[in-house]
Amino acid sequence: MNNGVADEARRAIKAAYSLRVTSGYALDRPCDVYDLISHLGVTLQFIDVPSLEGMYLEEPETTRICVCSRRPSGRQRYTAAHELGHKVFGHGTQLDPTIELRESGTASPLEERLADLFAQSMLMPQSAVNQGFRLRGYEPTAPGPDQILRVSAWLGVGFETLVQQMRLTLGMISYRRYQELLKTDVKEIREAIVHDTNNNEVWPLDSHWSGTAVQAQIGDFLTGVSEHDGRGILEPRDSTSGQKVYAATRAGECVVTVQGSARVRVRVSRKAYVGFYDFRYVEECI
Repeated sequence: MNNGVADEARRAIKAAYSLRVTSGYALDRPCDVYDLISHLGVTLQFIDVPSLEGMYLEEPETTRICVCSRRPSGRQRYTAAHELGHKVFGHGTQLDPTIELRESGTASPLEERLADLFAQSMLMPQSAVNQGFRLRGYEPTAPGPDQILRVSAWLGVGFETLVQQMRLTLGMISYRRYQELLKTDVKEIREAIVHDTNNNEVWPLDSHWSGTAVQAQIGDFLTGVSEHDGRGILEPRDSTSGQKVYAATRAGECVVTVQGSARVRVRVSRKAYVGFYDFRYVEECI
């Protein structure tokens, strides 16, 4: 990495850390990027445009971040953080196509790299990654697939995204472990908990989620819940692991108790929700 690129990388990391801290998110805790964007006064919208990952739009009366509703939960949050990076660095309006179509995008390679580094640092700073493993008694330099699943869910990112961050950016795991983890069939891990997830997310909650929020979709599953006030929002389901499992069955918000006393907010949206963030967790009236 030449000096110019290294300087830009440090700039991206510093900008993400600074915005995190000034917005009230400690560097060793998860960051709710959707709420952060909302609190910054930026309009957040979920759109059904399969050829795009997302967009950052500078309009006469507002600024807007758009995220493709068809992507997995972690990928949506990463895209939101990436688009926020475009705003922070003053890149102007940007259309970010899927990886397959990225060459047709409006951002330069350097602008894309800056936005990616910003997103990685916003969602997965080293302190938060380390804390996610150590709080649970895991060794971050030699994590197992199920441990990656738990920590990636806590951080709000995808399994593979966390693995790549730990190897390619943070250098926390060996190349051999990196290769082994990338071969993981994440669906198999989920179905060891819930039989036939139908490609929905599984959120393995524990006491370290206290004070955070789960942003699930209808059809997702939650484990670790001992009590909840979400009748109609969460319903019990059969488990292949012997632990209690709840399915998200209706859009809305509720609070659950985890492992005795930890309180976690659960926010459930419709599957592949299209619309503004302000209405994401409101049940659709028919």
